[in-house]
Amino acid sequence: MGANNNQDDEEDKELKQIWSLFQDSPEDIQERRKNITKVIQDNTTSVYPTQISIFTALDELIACFSLGGQVKNYYRYGNYDVCKRQREKFWFAIKNGGFSESNDNVDFSKLSSKDLSKYTKIQDFYKNRVLEDKALGSSEDIWDERKELLGDPFKK
Repeated sequence: MGANNNQDDEEDKELKQIWSLFQDSPEDIQERRKNITKVIQDNTTSVYPTQISIFTALDELIACFSLGGQVKNYYRYGNYDVCKRQREKFWFAIKNGGFSESNDNVDFSKLSSKDLSKYTKIQDFYKNRVLEDKALGSSEDIWDERKELLGDPFKK
């Protein structure tokens, strides 16, 4: 039971750290972001991938450092990218990934504790990425997601 309390405390600590990234926003936007990150934090990790490919991570890293990736980043943000996220993903993939990503359904009941721990680490990695992205903000902070498709959007 003590391990669950430590995990809950750690998750709360991570959530508070992410929440601190956008404290300077208007209060309604802060509340919306807090709700989104809380929902993501409360969800189980089962919706996140269980495998990470070293080759895919390397491809993303090379694309970031390439001339095209740097020009795109300079055009969008006005500076060059040091590709921190891609490097983090690459080193994480080296430590925890494999050479391919198979999308086969995994029977978790037949896994060893080592494999289960590895899959959990990978899912946590992807979950934290989503939380970081949400904390930075998006158009969802201002606009609500449309629930119904427009029949003919250009005539309205």
